[in-house]
Amino acid sequence: MAIFPSKEWVEEVLKTAEKSEKYKEAAKDWEGDFLCKFEADEGFLTDLSRKEVVEGFISYLDMMAPEERKKYKGTPSGDALATKMGIQWDAPIEELDVNEILGRISKLSVDDLKGGALYCWVDFWHGSVRNMIPVAPGEHEDAAFKLSGKYSNWKLLLSGQQDAVKLTMTRRLKLEGNLAYMMRRVKTVSVLAKEVFAGVPID
Repeated sequence: MAIFPSKEWVEEVLKTAEKSEKYKEAAKDWEGDFLCKFEADEGFLTDLSRKEVVEGFISYLDMMAPEERKKYKGTPSGDALATKMGIQWDAPIEELDVNEILGRISKLSVDDLKGGALYCWVDFWHGSVRNMIPVAPGEHEDAAFKLSGKYSNWKLLLSGQQDAVKLTMTRRLKLEGNLAYMMRRVKTVSVLAKEVFAGVPID
């Protein structure tokens, strides 16, 4: 099982997409990049009480170049995560003390993380996933689609417990972009969710 979000999770999703013939066939005429926003909530705070989740979170941040990570500094997303959790965006990742972060997290309430979020940019292209990387706030704002929502709702999608259409129709995930284009490709979205994302068990 992979921790969401983490470097391992990203790598496993890319491998699964590469191997899935069902996804390649269903998405052969689909193109467009997504800017995904994972918003901190009570579920995120609960999961962060586990050391392996904090380590996964740090590995996810480590996928970003130091100059990219620094772009979190001074933003609502970055301040909520950094100030309360003790993460210095301009410090080398290897200097982060997991046990110190866990100690800080144990004293937080969900209100302390209000406004905190992580971002991921995913580029889909005719049956392949050309790129999937963590990005800083303000990056890839020109993405064809934007999908945002609470961390717990993302876990429902990524684990296969809820489908993307239901989550967007009930506004638990907010989709921006060419909705008509997406509605014509409901089957593609369903295959992507089941074969690629839910194909990587998350913890």
